[in-house]
Amino acid sequence: MLPEDKMPEAEVTLRLAISLIENGHAVGDVQTAIDGAQVKTGNTIHFPIVEFLNAHGWESPTQLDRWQAKYSNIKYGASIIVHSSSGEGDLVADLQSGQKLRVESKKGPLNRSKSSQEYPLIREAIGQLVTIEHAAPSDLLAVAVPKSEKFDALAEQWRKRPLMKSTGIHIITVGRDNSISGLSDVGI
Repeated sequence: MLPEDKMPEAEVTLRLAISLIENGHAVGDVQTAIDGAQVKTGNTIHFPIVEFLNAHGWESPTQLDRWQAKYSNIKYGASIIVHSSSGEGDLVADLQSGQKLRVESKKGPLNRSKSSQEYPLIREAIGQLVTIEHAAPSDLLAVAVPKSEKFDALAEQWRKRPLMKSTGIHIITVGRDNSISGLSDVGI
């Protein structure tokens, strides 16, 4: 169902949402904005969003023919709301800390690539994040990328850079096991 060598953007976003809910970091529903072209173009399915969520225990009684829906898991009180509206970030979640987490996600390779796709992907996510239409000064801002050797190394380096630190933007890496790193300084 999923490509072995890369993680699609929708998968990064949904795994982060699942992790935030399952680990008790989110208060209430988690909003995820998934661009329709990430899911399907014409008759080509790029990411089987309904099947992915169902396989992880998240189901929607209203999903019928639409993948945009509210997905719930009987183990948790919070749901994942999947929509395709832009302008607020790929993921928005109210956290236990009282902050609102606002994330821009990017796809990426899970194995080292010769072309170093990781650099422009993180830079593009940072650019998208700082140009979001709707954000409050108190929002916790982050970019999320797949967990891989190269993304982990870049994230570790860039988190320490003076200008990056001054922006307050976090770099989160998301694993296929729903593990996340990059938010430890805010208790996640």
